Amino acid sequence: MSGFADRTLAEDVLANGIDDWVYAGWVHQIVRRSGVADPAQLRELAVGLIAELIVSGLVVPGEYDGDTHQPWECSAGEAIVRITEAWLAWGDSAPTPGAIVWLALSPAGAALGAAVLQRESA
Repeated sequence: MSGFADRTLAEDVLANGIDDWVYAGWVHQIVRRSGVADPAQLRELAVGLIAELIVSGLVVPGEYDGDTHQPWECSAGEAIVRITEAWLAWGDSAPTPGAIVWLALSPAGAALGAAVLQRESA
């Protein structure tokens, strides 16, 4: 049986996004599995992972308005710049929920996340 340890970092984000929107601090926690310990490198890894998921069309960056996920009205590149700038201003620590970005799965991201969970239940 496959398990949590068999997930890539991207798969972990997508599997977690099935039941809830994922925030930057959650991604920070996921990338800690990489074994990287340096706080600045963890931030870089988390931002890079988020950028890859956005550019791949697997997640949609936005805000949580208390009820729903509100996608940002900007390009993928603009979103990545916004996330990077906000996280650099935040510092090396893990951001609190909603401090930088909320990520909703796209239909493609949800399909991949569901496939990870299916694989693990086999």
